[in-house]
Amino acid sequence: MTDNNLEPLYKHPDLLVAPCEMGHGVFAGAPIPAETTLEECHHLRLSKEECTGLLDDYVFGLEPYEDQPEDEEYYSLPLGWGSIYNHSEDSNTAYWHDQERDLIIFYTTREISTGEQLFINYGRDWWESRDLEPS
Repeated sequence: MTDNNLEPLYKHPDLLVAPCEMGHGVFAGAPIPAETTLEECHHLRLSKEECTGLLDDYVFGLEPYEDQPEDEEYYSLPLGWGSIYNHSEDSNTAYWHDQERDLIIFYTTREISTGEQLFINYGRDWWESRDLEPS
């Protein structure tokens, strides 16, 4: 592999990880505009059978690849800070799977203030599969 094939992953320079009531979370160290990329994360692609115990709380749903058999279900375990984004029903961050580069991309959905925690919405299925209500 030559240097011109290497492409560094992006992480917004104003992101911070800090303690919070949920353990740790991702926070803005400065104002961040809406629709701003926060982080590009590598991820582990795991089958449904591999997602057991505590690991199951940190995986994200992953849309099927074009050549994936219909009866196979896969999940993504984001690396980097991707597993530190906490849940809020009033989320200010979302993510998508860049299938071409096989990365999970986190971005803001609205303007973020300095010191504000960045939240994703885990989705209704995440809570229902655990017999829990969103907090």
